[in-house]
Formats: sequence, structure tokens, C-alpha cells
Amino acid sequence: MFTAIQKFFSLLLVSLMIFFSAQFGGNNSASVDKIGDNLTEGLLSGSTAPFSGSDIADAGAIASLLAEDADGNYYFTDIDYANQDRAVWPAARHLTRTERLAILFRLETDPEVKEIYKDQVIRLLEHWIKNDYTNPNWWHNKLSNPNILGEIGVLMKAELSDAQLRQLAVLVGRGCYSVDPTLRAYTGANAVDIAMSSIKFGVLTGYAPAIRSALRVVSNALGYSASEGIKKDGTFFQHGNRLYMGGYGIVFLNGMVKVISMVDGTDFMFTAEQLEPMSKFILTGLKTMSFGNILDPTVLGRSVSRMGAQPLQGLVPTLVTLANTEGMPGKDEIMAYASSIAGNTKQNYGLHYFDNAKFLVINNEDFYFSFRGGDSSLYYSEITNDENILCYNSSFPGVTTIMHTGSEYTNISPVYDYAFVPGTTAVRETDEQIAAHSDPTYRLLTGTYGSATADGAAVSFAKTKHEGIEMTISCFATDDAAILLGAGMKDKDGRQMFTTLDQSYYTGSFTQDGNTVIHNGIKYELLEGGTLIAETEHRTGSWRRNNLTLADIPAEGDIFTVYTENTGFYAYTVMAEGTDAQFEVIVNTPTVQAVKLPDGRIAAAFFSRGSFEYGGETYTGSAGTAKIFA
Repeated sequence: MFTAIQKFFSLLLVSLMIFFSAQFGGNNSASVDKIGDNLTEGLLSGSTAPFSGSDIADAGAIASLLAEDADGNYYFTDIDYANQDRAVWPAARHLTRTERLAILFRLETDPEVKEIYKDQVIRLLEHWIKNDYTNPNWWHNKLSNPNILGEIGVLMKAELSDAQLRQLAVLVGRGCYSVDPTLRAYTGANAVDIAMSSIKFGVLTGYAPAIRSALRVVSNALGYSASEGIKKDGTFFQHGNRLYMGGYGIVFLNGMVKVISMVDGTDFMFTAEQLEPMSKFILTGLKTMSFGNILDPTVLGRSVSRMGAQPLQGLVPTLVTLANTEGMPGKDEIMAYASSIAGNTKQNYGLHYFDNAKFLVINNEDFYFSFRGGDSSLYYSEITNDENILCYNSSFPGVTTIMHTGSEYTNISPVYDYAFVPGTTAVRETDEQIAAHSDPTYRLLTGTYGSATADGAAVSFAKTKHEGIEMTISCFATDDAAILLGAGMKDKDGRQMFTTLDQSYYTGSFTQDGNTVIHNGIKYELLEGGTLIAETEHRTGSWRRNNLTLADIPAEGDIFTVYTENTGFYAYTVMAEGTDAQFEVIVNTPTVQAVKLPDGRIAAAFFSRGSFEYGGETYTGSAGTAKIFA
């Protein structure tokens, strides 16, 4: 991966940086030392999690897997170092276990045991440095490895020889802006992770300019972004114009907090003004899309295919750290949010519409609902590194999330029917047929999109087509209920399609009265479009179905699905069981969709210029506009 010439010049550059710092003391040398102390203290106390945790925590268990190589250094007998898997790279465990031993070394008080840990860490480092393991995935070589090696280096700096320090710094430098300026092309969460390894490089070498360079990147990433990063509506985008609150969004937040913890009490600390966008991301974005300790699965990106991706408990220490950071805007609200996650308590946030993401949310104590609208500049679901391979039907506007307890979709991926994604109208297909569709990752849809908000009401709509399926959909919402309309729903090949209202874990009972179904505290009512069908099924599956990076781990569960056979149009309401919000469908065609809201106002989505009459009044709109008439 890295040639001998590249390694030579990297060693030369790193040596010059170390020389510069030693000769001139660098700049902000006291602050550089303080950053090292902050990182060390955090790693030893547990307040700062390692960049990647070790799969084995016990020192004896780690030691039992050690063997000597030809040079007398250590490797692990259970690791296949030749395996080049891009996502789950076995060799990475060498570094995470080495860091675990480095932490135990710093914590140990018995001199003899301490010496054993030191010897193990040094010999494990020597093995890695001499073999210089790399992976086809850039993320390991220029982001993950430098961060883990940087943490090991900071922990062991006083124990390393000058030669070892320089050699280690070369590897950490692969993730440093000062060593590799091309890294500035990365944005969002990746930029923050590279900034962290750049800071660690600065501490390891004493080269303060590396830290200043990294913090300039972090400062830019903290601001509102026109591309990837934090948006003015409080959402977070990554991998292009793609909503990514979970996954990269939380990685970004955790990384930012690690940077803040490292520079706290130094000349490098950020101002309250610089931290304000991150506060908005937490308090407007993440909080609104959280239901107790659960994050909306439709904002997780490809992470939705991973085990344990939804629960937010792991975010609590990060939020508490921010709430205790001097000058952090919204400290009290952030602490309250952390407490609500820790206690799994729901709040009454009501209705919110995120304009950048075209994402509508209702969030109350007994009801969570979201609707993903559309835009011709947005990317939707993502397939990367063999993760989320069955996302095709969730890669279009109209996808919904509906929750009453928060556990409706937790770890449902192995037993989920990916042809019946809530909010979508699609053909019933097998996993093989779904996977055979064209990759939607970087597909931009064409069509007509729009939205409007006014005094506790919102409209979001989309008119588009994909692979022969046409759709005209709208969502009209208040602070406690929603009505969804579809029109002109057809398939060019005449295949039977189904509109899915919901698919979630079955709680043991449901009731149905005609076209009204109640399950798990949620009421679904079909107002137009055929007959409502509610079914339950015990399913078995595997975690590998939608994520080829996972082992073939079996799973099973009882699943509840409520849907209707497509008749070309539909109208249905969703609300908590105890809510009695009355909507009236006024018009539902491919050119205009309009309803009367429970408070009497008229709301409409216009897909072409036109008008409709209701109650003796004429309502007019131009193409691509939504209106809420007073």
C-alpha cells in the first residue's frame, strides 16, 4: 500500500518536525502537554473511550493468544493478518488489544506486572511497525489505524526510544493534515476523526502546528455546512446530500467531544459561538428524532443493518461531558436530554419539520411519527461495504416510522420483510429480487417536491417514479396525528403492489373494526383505497441477510404488518390510540391533494398549477407548492 520511497520521505518529514519541536520548543508547548495529559486521563478514567474498543478486556486472555515472530516480537495466534475484509478487518484487533494493554500498563501499580505489560505493548508495536499492515479500505489506513496508534503512542511516549517514536509517528502521520494535506478533502465525521489523529500526532511529536491545523478543520466542521456536516435546520449530512443523524452523525458528535475534552483548559479551546451549531444538532436534530432512548431507524443510514444500532444509551457520557463543558450553549437542555435517554422517558416535543432534510416529525409521550419527504438533490438509503444491501424499497420518499413504546423496530433487521417498508407502495419481492435492483446509493430522483409549515401544521409531498413505478404522495400532519395520501400509484408492468402502513414487532394482540386497526397503542385507519389488512407472522432470519459483514447469526420474532392492496390511490391516518383527530379528504389526485385538518384549516399540495373548490371557496396553487390556508 505504501511504497519504500513514501515511507522514507514520511520518516524524513516526521524527523524534521520532531527536530523543530525539540530545538525551538514548538509553540503552545504547555498546551500541547496539557492535551496529552487530558487524553491520557480520559483514557485511564474511562471518560474518553478508545477510538475502537478491544474485543478482549482481560490481560490474561490477551496474553494467552500471544506468540513470537521471527524477530522476537509479538503477534496474535487467533488473527488472520492476511484477511483483507474492508469492513471487519481482523488485523485491526492487534491494535485495539495493544491499546488495552497500554491502558492496563498505565493503571498498574505492581512494578513486576507493569514491566510485563510494557514489554508486551512494545513488542506488539514493533511487530506492527515492521509489518506495516494495511487494508484496501482507506478508512483503516488513514483514519482508524492512526487514531489507535496515536492513543497508544501518547500512553507509552515516555517508554519509547527515539527510533520507536519516529517510526510510530510515521504511521500516525498518515492521518495527519500536516503530513498529508490531501486529507483535507474529507468532510463531516471523517474530517473530525482525521483531526483527532492529527492532534495525537502533534502530542506525540511535540509539533504544535499539526494541532493548530487540525483545529482549524474542526472549527470549520463545527459551523453550518452547505455540503456535508451540520445543517441550519439541526440535521447532519454525510456521504453527499444524505441525512445521517445516526451512524456518522453520532460518530461526528462523539469525535467532537473527544476533541473538546483534549483541548479543554488550553489555548486551543473553542468559543461558545463556535460550539453553537453542535448544540443545535443535539437539541433540535437528535433530540427531536429520539423517542426515549431510541433513535428513529430511518435516520441511521446503513447503520440500520447493524446489531444494536438504534438505542442511544452510549451517547449519554458524551452528552454529560458537553453539559459540563464551560461555555457550551444549551448546557442545561443537553443534560436534560441525557437524563431522558438514561431514563428512557418520552417528552412532548410536538411537530417539527426539517427543511434541509425534508423530514417531518411528530414526537410526544405516547406517539412518534416521521415522514421522509423528497427533493431532487437528496440521496436516500445507502449500500456501502456490503451493508444495507436490501434497502431498495426504503430508498424513496414517503418512508415512515411509527412508535408508541420505542421497541417497535429494535434489531428487527433479520426478520424484516424489505418489500413492506412502512409508508411505501411496492411490489412484493424476495430478498434476491430486491437485491437485484440497481444500487440506489447515489441516485438522484426527478419529480415535483414541496412542503409548508404554519402554526402547528405541516405538509410534505413528493411526485416521482422509479423503475416503472409512479407515485404521488403527501403527508399532512399536526402535533399529534398525520394523514397520508397517495394517488396515481401504478406500475408500468401492471404488477400488483401493496401500500404498507406499518411493519413492526407484534405485541401479542390487535383489534380490527372494518378499516380501523389498533396495535401496540397506535391507531391506523384507512379512509380511501380498498381494504385494510392486518397480519401477524412468526419469522426466522439471519443478521447476514441485510449485512454481509455480519456472521450468519440466527434471529426470530413475531411480526405485525398492516397494509392494503394497491388500488391506485389511498388515504390513511396514523395517531396514538387515545387520540381522536378528525381529518377529511377533500381531493386526492395526481395533480392536487388536499385535506381538512382537525382544526378546520385547509391544507393542500399542488403538483401542477390548478385549483379546487371546498365549502364554497376556491383554493389555488402553483406547481410544486404546498399551502396551509388560514
